Amino acid sequence: MEKTKRKTRRTLFEYRDERSRELLRVFYEELGASSYDNVYDVLRRVVSRPSSRFWVSEERAFRIISSMHRRPLPARCHPLKREMYEEIFRRCKALQLLHPEWPLSRCVYHVVSHEAPKFYLSVVSAHSLICEERNRCRAAYLLKLRRLLSA
Repeated sequence: MEKTKRKTRRTLFEYRDERSRELLRVFYEELGASSYDNVYDVLRRVVSRPSSRFWVSEERAFRIISSMHRRPLPARCHPLKREMYEEIFRRCKALQLLHPEWPLSRCVYHVVSHEAPKFYLSVVSAHSLICEERNRCRAAYLLKLRRLLSA
């Protein structure tokens, strides 16, 4: 029997649109504040700016953080994801010291839904997301314009 390669099932990221909107907003802020820098310099500053939350679902973060209590992250984990999960783990441990009665799930939810020190995205990923969001906004604007003109 022939072995087939296992296919991974990717789910849609539930905060995708919110993250893209925030990323685009921060990009325009940085672009306005800069003096005609290279776009990639602007993007480097964008991804290192604080974010309103950690861009990972609470369920996924809980699974990873609870497994980190038993064993370290795998070596093949992307460095930015590793950094993000280690920051969440560190904050959860500190929160559990403050609130020992809270279960781990509540600590993770609290940490993930509060401000993150940065976006934890590569410059290339941020560029791709910003381009997609700009195109989506442009298409929505043109659709509204067509509706206004046809009315």
